[in-house]
Amino acid sequence: MRNFIAHSACCGRRPKGLGASCLHSRPRLLKKMMANRGIARFVVAPQGFGKTSLVCEYADAIFGFENVFWLNGQSPCFLRDLDDRLIAPSLLAASTCRSLVVFEDVPYLDDERADAFSYDIDALLSKDWEVVVVLTPANDSFAERQNDRACVTARDLLVDDAEASSSGCALRGRRACDRVPALVWGGDDGPSLLLDGMRCADMPAEIQLAVFVMEVLVEGSVEDVASFAHALRKDTRRFIERHYPYVGLDLVEERFCAHEFSISAISAAFRGVIDSTVASASSSSREALICRLATMLARRGRMERSCELMAAFCPRRRRASWIEAEQDVFIAAGKLAVMQRLFESLGERPSGLTPGLLLGAAERLRLLGEDARAVRFALRAMGHAECTEELACRAALLIYACDQSECSSRVQAVLLDASVRRLGGDGVFSIAAEMGLYAKSDPAKAVAIAQAAPESVLSHRLLLVEMARMLRSVRASMQGADPSRLLERAYACAARCLRSYRAAFSHGDVFEAVLCDAMGEKAWEGEAQHSARRYEVEELGVELAEQRRTWRNDSFDARRRKACCMASRPVECDKVPEMHVRLFGGMEVSIAGKTVDPSLFRKQKAKTLLAVLVLHRGKEIARQELLDIMWPASSGDRAANNLYSLWSALRRVLENDRGECPYIVRHQASYMVDARYVKSDVDEFEDLCRMLFFGQPDARAWAGAFARLQDDFSCDLLPSETGNAYINRLRERYRARTIDAFITAADRLCEAGEPQAALWFAHAALEESGDREDAYCALMNAQMLAGQRSLAMETFLSCRKYMVEELGMDPSARMMRLHRELISGMHDGSLVSPGTDSGRAAAM
Repeated sequence: MRNFIAHSACCGRRPKGLGASCLHSRPRLLKKMMANRGIARFVVAPQGFGKTSLVCEYADAIFGFENVFWLNGQSPCFLRDLDDRLIAPSLLAASTCRSLVVFEDVPYLDDERADAFSYDIDALLSKDWEVVVVLTPANDSFAERQNDRACVTARDLLVDDAEASSSGCALRGRRACDRVPALVWGGDDGPSLLLDGMRCADMPAEIQLAVFVMEVLVEGSVEDVASFAHALRKDTRRFIERHYPYVGLDLVEERFCAHEFSISAISAAFRGVIDSTVASASSSSREALICRLATMLARRGRMERSCELMAAFCPRRRRASWIEAEQDVFIAAGKLAVMQRLFESLGERPSGLTPGLLLGAAERLRLLGEDARAVRFALRAMGHAECTEELACRAALLIYACDQSECSSRVQAVLLDASVRRLGGDGVFSIAAEMGLYAKSDPAKAVAIAQAAPESVLSHRLLLVEMARMLRSVRASMQGADPSRLLERAYACAARCLRSYRAAFSHGDVFEAVLCDAMGEKAWEGEAQHSARRYEVEELGVELAEQRRTWRNDSFDARRRKACCMASRPVECDKVPEMHVRLFGGMEVSIAGKTVDPSLFRKQKAKTLLAVLVLHRGKEIARQELLDIMWPASSGDRAANNLYSLWSALRRVLENDRGECPYIVRHQASYMVDARYVKSDVDEFEDLCRMLFFGQPDARAWAGAFARLQDDFSCDLLPSETGNAYINRLRERYRARTIDAFITAADRLCEAGEPQAALWFAHAALEESGDREDAYCALMNAQMLAGQRSLAMETFLSCRKYMVEELGMDPSARMMRLHRELISGMHDGSLVSPGTDSGRAAAM
């Protein structure tokens, strides 16, 4: 039971790890908690809702943190003591007065354990204890077992106007999805804290996927979500509506309006689990699902968010194919810069690009005013083996428009060839090519070609661009002269084209904005002064001008940094946050103080590999040695393939948002952890043992070391890892070293005249070892020096009985010497008495 108290309870002190909401009093919820003190109170909500803060406030307000037991359900000791039926008896033995026990972060329990836990709750309530259980919705299986319980839900925990006002926040008129405590009081870390709770290993995949879809889309219908998460049953929808208010699901309206998290925050929360979630709850692959979500966002006008989503979750190959499929929509909508940044996230000179992708980049850069790079991409498109005649014509027109004087003979040949052939529907490419060829050299001929164009081609976007170029050429050729008949004919051609385009398309786009910019007020002759279309097109023109200005002002390096940031690739190495690995009592990995979701270790072997590397404490381990440890019975080739696969899986778990993993290092023939960035509790354990073996005896300082060993190292090294011989050997070695440290500390404290402190170590050594004779000797020695003569005699008799009856051996010379000194009353605390004949003493 002592281990249970040491590892699972705190009395008279606040638990660590409280969020920002602990600073804000919530009398409304305290009143609800105090109204039901005779029954179990359950606080059921996702991470980030201030569950622990509320219970902490209650423990302080009612008990002043006296007689409060705070049990961590995530500790491996919790399940051990639950299985051993120790929880209720041990707590009742620890306190005879009215007390409060808080079970925090109770994990998912199967039926047998849930029944046992419910029985413990009833046993404590029957003895006038107060019981509060804190857990997430996915782990709550007690509604029927504790049918009279009081439950504080996620919706109860939302911040109301009064609570917000008292803390200096203004929430009046805000939706429920924006009232989560982590979002109101959590500062910059609030969104991450809230989203991280969705990576819980016990979270059903269909709920994870549904919440992911709603957070990405921000708003939409239930039907939208169901198209991605096929297992979205009615009971699942009700569960989400009740327990996850930050997604704003309304089953009456069958719509959702979620709190808008940044894509980077969503990526950090779901990175590493999205594959398994999609595989379990959807018929699509992760990449296909992300592409569909991005397309839906783009169709709804959330184009920047769609590009961020693609950059965060899709590899370059899939990003490239999505860009090619969607780039025309982005260009038409005037969203040039964001799509170009996504394109540049593919790399400075990405390979495998299609001519369509290259030409799309050229057209965006041309509209953004970066002609030189536009020409380079257009030339690459023209030179591509898969470039069609239509694409080559478009690329040549773009190059010719940027700089006629530098056009190669090949570009001119492409345009001449297109002008005499019937390319495109009704020869639209041929007409555009002919207009382009003569726009600057012979504007009158270009106007004549435009006048002769059939009505069927006038609504083509390529014609709008060429009409704008023709108008500018005509005006430039008449500088200083009065407007002539040629200019009027050019305006008439442009107006005819514009009317045809507006008849074909109900909404304005960037192509119409380009032509309207060239025509000026003449573009709106016959249109209402304040028509919706005019407002739409003029807004596009303003936005396009702003994008050009920003793009021009940004240096190329700055744009590369933005592109790299979008694609989660580093430009410069940031400071690497420390990773801490706990191995005693079960593996727990944290990076920068933030626990890595255990569900990310989808293979148990990945945990074993990390543990083996950490146990070498920054020293290299040869590849063959590692293969022998991990797969002793496998052939060399098979083991090597397993290692490569496992190494990649482990890297994915530990990599940061930029795809880097600085913590584990692979050399040509060896593997290791980088000790600069990786720390573990094994290092702390070795430091504690070293202090007890070699440090100057100090009762006060060693009391702290004793508490650390009892609190943090009483459980075995990786207790669940039973199939690896290397880990098993180290587990036994560390267990023996703990006992050796306790015995050595007890003997050294006795020599230093600190028998009371020595008793703690000696008792712990005997308890841990079972029946080691040197532990009996250390305890008997400390008891004699502390004046506990009768207890020392009991220790001697227990040791002698064990030695004779169990081992068939006589007690050692030291034990017999201690026995004689106990009887004679002469004991100086030394380990060996001068002049003692050990052989004679052993024979007595």
